[in-house]
Amino acid sequence: MLIENEYFELLEENNKIIMNTKKVGYPLKSFDTLASDIPRLKLNSFKELMKALQTEGQHPIGSYSAPCEVYISPSKMKVELYIHATNEEFLANKEQFLKQAEAILDQREVHYDKEKLFSIPYLPSNPIIISVGKEPVKGENARVEYIAMPDRKPSLRDDGSVDHYELNFVTPIVKGDWLGEKTPAKEGLEGYNVFGEPIAAKKGEDSKLVYDRKSVGEFEEEGKTVLRALHGGALEELNGAISVGKQLIIPDDVGTKTGSITFDGLVRVMGTVLAGFSVNATGDISIEGKEGVTNAKEIYSEEGDVYIKGGVFGGGETIIKAKKNVFVKHANNCKIYGERVNIGLYSLGSELYGDHICIDQHKGRIIGGVAEAMFSIVCATAGNNHERLTKLIVKGVNKEMELEEIQQLAEKLKAEHAELKKVELTFDEMASMKASLPAGQLDRLEKTLQVKQQEIVSLDQTIKNKLQLVQVASTPKIEITREAHPGVQIVIGNKTSMLSRATKGVFEITSEGVLNV
Repeated sequence: MLIENEYFELLEENNKIIMNTKKVGYPLKSFDTLASDIPRLKLNSFKELMKALQTEGQHPIGSYSAPCEVYISPSKMKVELYIHATNEEFLANKEQFLKQAEAILDQREVHYDKEKLFSIPYLPSNPIIISVGKEPVKGENARVEYIAMPDRKPSLRDDGSVDHYELNFVTPIVKGDWLGEKTPAKEGLEGYNVFGEPIAAKKGEDSKLVYDRKSVGEFEEEGKTVLRALHGGALEELNGAISVGKQLIIPDDVGTKTGSITFDGLVRVMGTVLAGFSVNATGDISIEGKEGVTNAKEIYSEEGDVYIKGGVFGGGETIIKAKKNVFVKHANNCKIYGERVNIGLYSLGSELYGDHICIDQHKGRIIGGVAEAMFSIVCATAGNNHERLTKLIVKGVNKEMELEEIQQLAEKLKAEHAELKKVELTFDEMASMKASLPAGQLDRLEKTLQVKQQEIVSLDQTIKNKLQLVQVASTPKIEITREAHPGVQIVIGNKTSMLSRATKGVFEITSEGVLNV
């Protein structure tokens, strides 16, 4: 018998708690107070207790816990001890309770500090943390670093203006130079659970070194994987990989001593390119003479940038062209083509073509000629006091029209593939009976097959180029920070305006479809 009053008897039978209800109506709150004096009482459920208090007769309502219980987490990483006793009971029989707990822990083969067990503070009805496993520690990830690529962005001067022609354009590389390295991933630290069983640690994650295997080698040095140049040249980034490009250095001028230059790689000209001569390269071209270029025929980079430290005096003949960026100090009566055209001081009577055209926004001038961009033109001053005709044109991209054209091209590509398949089947059939065919018939069909394949490749590349154009397209605008003189023609999309008064600002098509000049 645990409790007896006029309402019920609370009995313990074989570790089960039975409530013998003699009279209904006993308050639930009073039962909570009464149960707090029986720490070993574990109720089955609130619903069963309510039913027992409201119905006469015998009702199993819970269980009678052992004085000490041990709970081990499913992960085996934590052990908690429950001592079911009042504070008074525990203090009166502390040693007995803890010895019983010690016996249970030893029986369960738990690893714990026995001395600490007897000094842990006891709080009634609260679990006591006896043992905690050690989590394994994952090893450090591999670390990869590379040589810094040259930053070809124009630098800021102290006065806030932009220097477009003093660039760290080329990083020369000597055979054996360090280009990068990988410190390998480290092993982790093993952990263990509350039973002392080891828990394996994960090794750190590996990282891949990305480099051009034709120009860069991988070597094991002092526990690291080191990248070194296999030959001299110029530091490049080839499809996101560290590379050493072929480099041709002209110590003086390109002229009668050298002839025009054509080179598969990067070309550095320490002097200039004389009148009538050309430099053509697959990689970057750097003309580093301070006097610039006068009346050269052509400077053309098929895949990279063109950098001319001095200006360009074109005499109406010089063409500067790059697949990527062009950097020049000034441009006089020349034509410049590039993805981004950067000019430090001025453009005079020149034709500029690119996705973005940037003349120094603090003091850069465009006087005469044409600047035609796909997305933006920025300069400080446009035109002059003599109202010289200066055309600033930003075409913009009609995304809806481009996407519609891409869809049409995709349908055409599908049809071309179907046609190619037919030609291939015909070719295979005719090849099987080649001996009986008229002379040259199979050769003609093979040429037709090759032409069809080339057409498909070209069409596929056109679709890719148009998709990329749509992805990078931005709102077309012209920004003139200081003054646009009368005689400047502003063209954005299909809207045109000739300035009749001096103005400045950002010009673009408004949401109402009006050019805000």
